[in-house]
Amino acid sequence: MAGTTELRRGMIIEFNNEPHVLIEKEFYSPGKGGAFNRVRLKSIKSGKIFNHVFRSGEKVEELEIESKTMQYSYVEGNSAVFMDPTTYDLVNVLMDLIPGGTDFLHEDGKYIISFYEGNPIYAQIPQKITLKIIDTFDAVKGDTATNASKEATVETGFKVQVPLFIKNGERIVINTDTGTYFSKE
Repeated sequence: MAGTTELRRGMIIEFNNEPHVLIEKEFYSPGKGGAFNRVRLKSIKSGKIFNHVFRSGEKVEELEIESKTMQYSYVEGNSAVFMDPTTYDLVNVLMDLIPGGTDFLHEDGKYIISFYEGNPIYAQIPQKITLKIIDTFDAVKGDTATNASKEATVETGFKVQVPLFIKNGERIVINTDTGTYFSKE
């Protein structure tokens, strides 16, 4: 049993006698009343997503899952294919189980895939990921006096706001939780 303070994204819990993946968690501590966690859960069996509130002090049952670090290979239909680097086995993971879809998947990238009863149920994306800029415009001298930003497209096709000094071909670090520029590599 895990307490509500131990809840984290990607955790597999038993809820209403079914396994669920915790997709999002927000902690609230209002001025009046007790603190609580507002979570989004996804049923592994039905695929339905819903919101729930856990009060502080409640206990949830964390289910045993197997996790493997796997390498992203390619997209096939509505799923992404990952390869186990030790056995070369391929596993298809539905896009619904990957936070951000293909926005943060790049070839040779390592991702943690969680399995429940032998089936992939969740792909954990690193909190920060380094990607190459493939399309952005050059800043004009004099535009850099403020905290201005511009749109840039990274190698996965994801569009992100970056500072004006970033150029095509450079590698940047993106915060995958917020989908924002974090730093230049």
